[in-house]
Amino acid sequence: MHDTERTTEIIQVSGLDYSYRKNHVLDHLQFTLPLGESIAILGANGSGKSTLLSILAGARRCPGAVMEYQGHDLLKETKLRSSIIGYVPQSDPLMPDMSVRDNLLLWYHGKRSDFAAALSAPSMQMLQLDGFLKKKVNTLSGGMRKRVSLATALINAPQILIMDEPAAALDLCYKAEMREYLRQFHKEGHTLILTTHDEEDLSIISVLYLLRGGQLQKQDRVLRGDELLREIRQ
Repeated sequence: MHDTERTTEIIQVSGLDYSYRKNHVLDHLQFTLPLGESIAILGANGSGKSTLLSILAGARRCPGAVMEYQGHDLLKETKLRSSIIGYVPQSDPLMPDMSVRDNLLLWYHGKRSDFAAALSAPSMQMLQLDGFLKKKVNTLSGGMRKRVSLATALINAPQILIMDEPAAALDLCYKAEMREYLRQFHKEGHTLILTTHDEEDLSIISVLYLLRGGQLQKQDRVLRGDELLREIRQ
């Protein structure tokens, strides 16, 4: 993924090589990540999209991988990475028997005395969780659980949000709601990286990439319909 646009800051990623037995999903992948963009990564099932995002988020180890930012390797400096990157995987990261508030505290890295201020940040307020903080997660609807999952990633005010299938298993109303949250996050000047199988999600992105053969290939961001499917299926 090479981008020639000038940006204030970049993250240089290299050495991403990953296999599942004989399936080589990332082939010595290296790319420059321009900050301030909203980026979608598409690909066929099994192409390695979720693997790529989990490595970038530090949730999966990839020996030899480097994620350089301002002279630091974010894959090695856990504390710095967690202050810069928020991650929402496909699977629900929540503790169902705990309250929404306690789930957020589990993911919060700041001082307990600063937690109320973190809840009041614009990116958290847009999720409108105030009336749900005392509710147990296992009493919430699927849409609300997805909203809380997003909140666990935003509670530390990250510059970069990585989200794997943001609209998966949501009804039409919640899908539209989730897109609006992500659109607002990007409008605040932050970086968004997502994978999706929902073409409507592409309405909020500025850069489109296809993961194929272990490599990222830049695509026309307005690619849709049958033409997009042909590219994915190649």
